[in-house]
Amino acid sequence: MKNRVEFCITNLSLGAADAYDVLIERDDIEVEESGCTSYCEVCEQGLFAIVNGEVVTADDAQALVQAIEEELTQNPLL
Repeated sequence: MKNRVEFCITNLSLGAADAYDVLIERDDIEVEESGCTSYCEVCEQGLFAIVNGEVVTADDAQALVQAIEEELTQNPLL
């Protein structure tokens, strides 16, 4: 079973696409796009992704990739 990272399509257009492009290359992660993840208040404040069901936020795409990697290290799917 692969770790799952989900991106809101709106947040991708706000800058998360750079993080998406990095993560899509990894074989150990299933990366998905959603029309809406119902985290609009989080989306308005900055970049975010949902990692194995947990919301991860950051100010820029590079920091988002790092935050996602930290979440995957701390709470991987077994």
